[in-house]
Amino acid sequence: MKLIGISKLDELAHRGRDALDGAAGALLAELEAAAWQSMAEIADFFPSAVIDGTRVRIPLNGGFRVDFLADCEAQIVLIEYAGAASGARASKTGSKAA
Repeated sequence: MKLIGISKLDELAHRGRDALDGAAGALLAELEAAAWQSMAEIADFFPSAVIDGTRVRIPLNGGFRVDFLADCEAQIVLIEYAGAASGARASKTGSKAA
């Protein structure tokens, strides 16, 4: 996948270094290596993710999360938010893709 907005994930990796225990860096590597063909594949790959249409929320340890948009056809991921779980758009809810 082509990633857009990775600076947000890089910043989170540096800010939450101790609490995240490498989770942000691991997520970045997983996103870069991915070649998902559908949102259902993303849901299978990230069982704890909340998916609403093309929006994906991945909870991370230490009270952090990453929100991104995925376009499986174009093979692009746009990272919208990477930070505290209580941060921007924290109240938005969705449902897992079936």
